[in-house]
Amino acid sequence: MHKKTKGSIAELATALQLMKEGFTISFPFGENQRYDLVAERSGKFLLIQVKYSTPKNGTLRVNCQNSNNWSVRSYTSEDIDLIAVYDGLKGDIYFVESSKLKKNRILLRLQPTKNKQDKLIRYAKEFNKIRF
Repeated sequence: MHKKTKGSIAELATALQLMKEGFTISFPFGENQRYDLVAERSGKFLLIQVKYSTPKNGTLRVNCQNSNNWSVRSYTSEDIDLIAVYDGLKGDIYFVESSKLKKNRILLRLQPTKNKQDKLIRYAKEFNKIRF
């Protein structure tokens, strides 16, 4: 499946879930924004970047940056409020607050580690709801 098609699927699935939770959804015109959609509820607006990820080795790997022909830039809390991570196999969506983005990539673990390590592990289930 083409990368743009995956992105569209993830955006629409995220919009559907947010609408079911009572948000109004808006999509920006064009592709020059740092966010993919805007969710509004009770007068509060959230700028959301959506990422499609296929699980590998029990994790969802998410690049927290965008690139064009000229530059690569990491997302910051000035650009977005959340990254919505769409699991390409199960269709689950996880919402990571921009304040938790410290690197260019995050890993959300779907299964416990084989060596039982828990320190510095981000489990996807911790991000299954928007903290609104």
